Amino acid sequence: MKTLTDYQRLRQAEKGLTQQMILWGHDVRHTQGNALQRFGMQRLASTGLQGTSCYRMEWENGVIQLHGAVASWHPHATNAETTTGCVYGRAQKRIRLWKHSRPPVPGDDQGEHARSEECWSAFQPFLRWLIAYETWVLAELGAEWRHSTWRAQFSLVKKSPWLAPPEALSWWREHGLHLY
Repeated sequence: MKTLTDYQRLRQAEKGLTQQMILWGHDVRHTQGNALQRFGMQRLASTGLQGTSCYRMEWENGVIQLHGAVASWHPHATNAETTTGCVYGRAQKRIRLWKHSRPPVPGDDQGEHARSEECWSAFQPFLRWLIAYETWVLAELGAEWRHSTWRAQFSLVKKSPWLAPPEALSWWREHGLHLY
């Protein structure tokens, strides 16, 4: 295995999140019910974008939030002075720092540019959530479900998609800090 720099890892993670947002869009329409809600996320009206939903979940002394335009982890107010969160903007296709105890507002907030090392470090709580979620999807919804959602993006994405589901989960696990 080739060792990647933080910059290279971050660019790959951004490609992975671009793909992942498409997969989450399919997961909310699962025939047995909204998979994000079944995993434990709370569905709320989205701030910033009218007519869309936001999914929220407590995670590692902070909050995971998924919107159609952004995905983020931000620390609780008690940790906000010492812990930096992250935000991925679908339009920018970048993971950036989030230094607030409130969630980013889609369409308004893009986070702060920073060195790759800082962004990669701030991304770790979100990455651990993503690994937990994708592991749950495989166990509860099955590999065929995830593969079908991955195949569905071929009609949406002009370029080649990122990694196929088994390889993607392996990549997330392999490149996360202090994981498994």
